[in-house]
Amino acid sequence: MWRALELARRGQPYVAPNPMVGAVIVKDNQIVGEGFHEEFGGAHAEVNALRMAGEKAQNATMYVTLEPCCTEYDGKKTPACVPQLIKAGIARVVVAMKDPHISVMGRGIQMLAEAGIDVTVGECAEEAHELNAAYFAHTERGRPLVTAKWAMTFDGKIATRSGDARWISSEASRREVHYDRGCTGALIVGTGTVERDDPLLTARGDVGRQPLRVVIDRDLLISMDRKLVTTAGDSPVFIYCAEDAPAEKQKQLEAAGVYLIMLPKHGNRLRWHEILHDLGERGVISAIIEGGGGLFATAFQERAIDRVKIFLAPKIFGGEEATTPVEGPGVPDVERAITFDHVKTRTVGADVVIEGNVQYPSDIGPSPSGYWKGYQEP
Repeated sequence: MWRALELARRGQPYVAPNPMVGAVIVKDNQIVGEGFHEEFGGAHAEVNALRMAGEKAQNATMYVTLEPCCTEYDGKKTPACVPQLIKAGIARVVVAMKDPHISVMGRGIQMLAEAGIDVTVGECAEEAHELNAAYFAHTERGRPLVTAKWAMTFDGKIATRSGDARWISSEASRREVHYDRGCTGALIVGTGTVERDDPLLTARGDVGRQPLRVVIDRDLLISMDRKLVTTAGDSPVFIYCAEDAPAEKQKQLEAAGVYLIMLPKHGNRLRWHEILHDLGERGVISAIIEGGGGLFATAFQERAIDRVKIFLAPKIFGGEEATTPVEGPGVPDVERAITFDHVKTRTVGADVVIEGNVQYPSDIGPSPSGYWKGYQEP
């Protein structure tokens, strides 16, 4: 199963919105076939492994990281895998975990068992769930898995007091950032980041696909000469704005090729819940928020962020006016802090990369739950 998981990860830049899946066929304690889902619309891992094994698949064992699909349904690109496993004469199937997709949900395992195939479920389940966390978030919650990503100095600054932020992280870290971009469905920034940094929000390199470029701009304050506007005809740009955003600016941006998604205002802001579910309906299963501080603050307040990835550079900026990654009112006491689990650290170039899953405070007492207006004094 470890080998199957290793193979599955190779498809990360290309399979979304499908899950990453790997399969290994073993007979007489020897691997006779292996494969992975290589690209969206392409053959599934099980089929690729069967092709490699050929006649050796008869009476063999298959290890697969996700429950095999079992039926045809609207939108499915390839034939179901379970009938092909049965036809090939596979004797035993070891499945890491069930597929939560409404058209599978244990039916694949049931069909295999009904065909007389010995089925075991749960081997390396935790690792398999981690591998496809974005797929599970999208399937079960209808929204993408959201990662907050930023680079900061040892003293927690993401820009100097003059606003200079190029470059905080190392070249090696920036290469990893572009790899991550190529593996994600959408990059999200706020208007402040667009106006200050004028980013393209593209994935540079030869791995993966270009992400959807997303700006949260309630009042359409984005300047028409920003790169995201001038290149909207080359690669899609979505701007989420309020329904009462200036009509003339709407016309200008749409004429430039920008897609506008109009949402109702709640108080003085748009709700992350509505933004993320709209992206989910469009097939986006993962998203990275790249700033700025105000956007991170509201996303944390509304519990929209699932994970963080921080590039910690061996630099110090100092200064009360130097920018910190998360702005907003902040927490009133330590007990209300947002914490993290499954924290991992490693080095990339001169930087330390910190990754973790977000753990929000309990809903007992004041909490950044749902649409949060800030902590109320007792």
